[in-house]
Amino acid sequence: MSSLSVNTALAGGLTAGGLVAGASLANAPPSPMLESYYGTYQACSPMPSPLLLPSADDGRALEPLSPLGSDNEGDSRRRSRRARFHDAEDITTQLAQALKSSHRPDTSPLIEILPSLTHEQVMELRAEYKRLVKTGPERKGVNLAKHIRARLKDEDPLLMKASYSVALGRWESEAYWANFWYQGDKTRRELLIESLMGRTNGEIRLIKEAFTDKKYDNSLIKCMKEELKEDKFKKAVLMVLDERRMEEYDHYGRLQPIDYGLVDQDVADLRRAVRSEKGGETAMITIIVQRSDSHLRAILQEYERQFRANFARDALKKSGNLVGELLAHILNGVINRPVRDALLLHHAISASRKDGLRRELLISRLVRYHWDPDHMRAVKQAYRERYNRGLSDAVREATSGEWGMFCEELCIARTPPDVRRFDKISYSVR
Repeated sequence: MSSLSVNTALAGGLTAGGLVAGASLANAPPSPMLESYYGTYQACSPMPSPLLLPSADDGRALEPLSPLGSDNEGDSRRRSRRARFHDAEDITTQLAQALKSSHRPDTSPLIEILPSLTHEQVMELRAEYKRLVKTGPERKGVNLAKHIRARLKDEDPLLMKASYSVALGRWESEAYWANFWYQGDKTRRELLIESLMGRTNGEIRLIKEAFTDKKYDNSLIKCMKEELKEDKFKKAVLMVLDERRMEEYDHYGRLQPIDYGLVDQDVADLRRAVRSEKGGETAMITIIVQRSDSHLRAILQEYERQFRANFARDALKKSGNLVGELLAHILNGVINRPVRDALLLHHAISASRKDGLRRELLISRLVRYHWDPDHMRAVKQAYRERYNRGLSDAVREATSGEWGMFCEELCIARTPPDVRRFDKISYSVR
């Protein structure tokens, strides 16, 4: 095996081995209508009503953040917390030591450290790891995420997926999940839907920039064009990747005014689409995928006011397939994102007990939510209110071993979200 070395005064001679839009949307074949897909939203309990939409500035539904040093949130096992002082060089030394040699890696540092880092800290750690940990006669820097994958893929595949996706960082992990589905069981389209749908144009841009796969010239668009078959689901995905979504804010960061004339037209078009005997998906995709959250929120409220019906449910009834799944994901996020994500976690926890292949859903969802501590806190509160139990307890019961411990760590909404840092200083004694 090749060997790695860490070039740091702290580590000394530490070594580590073991690294080994083509046609138009309207002309797309209507295959999703003919291909039933029993996905997440068809397996979940009813969605919340748009009448319960919280306003953007309504903070009454959220409890204040826990004081530093606690994250008890009602879970049965109280977690003691301590401030983590971030030192990328020290962490690099710990992780390289843990991953070294041909023996089973010491996974404790992975479990204790990786879930606690912000995206920015992960990026800093990856750069430091490549700078300090070298391999081969040419002393090339080692990619931390790839090192984790190489050392754990046979030892503990589930822990590998969880720790590898965190080590990729926020945006590359989404690119990983977006193209993960076609590498194995191609029925796991939720991984693709949840990585891309409902994102801002800026987020989509970051995900595309982070995508790496030489087979597709590091182009996520090329990957989707080649891997997805020609249907309206594919056209919806490419529409998202083309960054065609209405912007929520202007260049000065101000919320864009809602065009209520366009809202009325969209409501009429959507009503016509869900009531038509044939077709209708093209109109639904075009509107739901391309409108901003605030515009969609206005559509849902006006639709319910006019027709006393929940459009999200009507759309899922109309399209019991991939198109219905992607529309439901976007709309549920508009209605109430914390509740939607609590529902998705509950679904993943239940599904992973029955089907080992569905554990990727639980991992991907926990990794996604943990990057935003405030959102994770809101999700945990929504989970408790909806299911009358703590998220950490539910995850602990549904998982096992070290990957389960890693998932529990992802559930911790760390407050404050920024981690303390000590800068190295020098001083002299007179």
